[in-house]
Amino acid sequence: MQVPDFDVAILGGGCAGLSLAVRLAQSDLSVRIIEPRQEYTNDRAWSFWRTRADPFEDCVRKEWSSWTIAGPLGLTARSSSQMRYQTVEAGTFYHRACEMIAKGSNMTLSLGVSAQSVAHSSAGWQVHTNKGTFTAATVVDTRPPRRIPTYGQFFLGREIKTEIPIFDPDVVQLMHFRSGYSAGVDFVYVLPFAVDQALVEVTSFAPHNPGHQIFTRWLDAEIAVLNPGQTEVLRTEAGALPMQAGFADLKHDNVIHMGLGGGAARPSTGYAFTRIQSQADHVAAALIAGEFPDSKLDGRVTHFMDRVFLQVLAAAPARGPAMFQSLFRNAPANRLERFLSGSTHPLDRLSVMASLPPLPFLHAAAFPK
Repeated sequence: MQVPDFDVAILGGGCAGLSLAVRLAQSDLSVRIIEPRQEYTNDRAWSFWRTRADPFEDCVRKEWSSWTIAGPLGLTARSSSQMRYQTVEAGTFYHRACEMIAKGSNMTLSLGVSAQSVAHSSAGWQVHTNKGTFTAATVVDTRPPRRIPTYGQFFLGREIKTEIPIFDPDVVQLMHFRSGYSAGVDFVYVLPFAVDQALVEVTSFAPHNPGHQIFTRWLDAEIAVLNPGQTEVLRTEAGALPMQAGFADLKHDNVIHMGLGGGAARPSTGYAFTRIQSQADHVAAALIAGEFPDSKLDGRVTHFMDRVFLQVLAAAPARGPAMFQSLFRNAPANRLERFLSGSTHPLDRLSVMASLPPLPFLHAAAFPK
């Protein structure tokens, strides 16, 4: 068998690709990461409840212990003495990841390089790119999924600095519900960094994207009603995350899939960062041990619960705000947040199930679509 150029080829140097590469940088494996971007910019942020350690803990920009939900049941406030809602900025994450990768003795990060196809070869795999061909024993594909989900989370946000101090920097406005912007569930999300600085984001859980024009008009209105005075836009972010139970690129020919195409986004919530870190830990450990990893994150019970929840949400989106509020009002402290962060502990699952009205979920469980 021909000796490959690299032990591992990572297609895509986004959150998932870099997270895996950071773990492999501490091993003896030779790794090449290829990423179409010419350079990294501070183009997004990831927010999550901290439940476990990862290599990027020093990249956290800010953390909060309180969050609110607002909708038909009024304002619901939650806080935790154990868990923190944290945000990691992409710019800091990329810088830290590249720094750790550069310290590895067998690591190559190739920016401005796009994978075009992969094919079996005598060395394992041939990876054809816009800048030539190389071989690798193992291929990990972390590129965005090519499939279009039947349901997704769509958002547009701006981090703004305001003339007037209008934000409470200690409380995240997690889901403040609105109506009429999509065919699904609409809400505003405010991540406050200071009294005069925050990320204001409009979000829809819906079967299709409402579109940039609707989002822009909606976001303009939400910022205006805050009465912020003069505002400076520091950055803008937009995106689409799959919310579909079992969503992932179809596996073929022993290519390892990670990131959104590997099911890293929690189908019922869209949370992905902590799941990507867990997936990277598992895949890296298997590759270092010379084993083929199973990158799947969800078992049958989790898949079932996500499928039932999303079926109820899609069938009656008008019921969504009250349903989410019931969760945050009724679930015991920390259990809902752990569940949303990926916990499979039976008590966390049971507490979530007990916090919701049973009839629509029993119907969805009995009559799957």
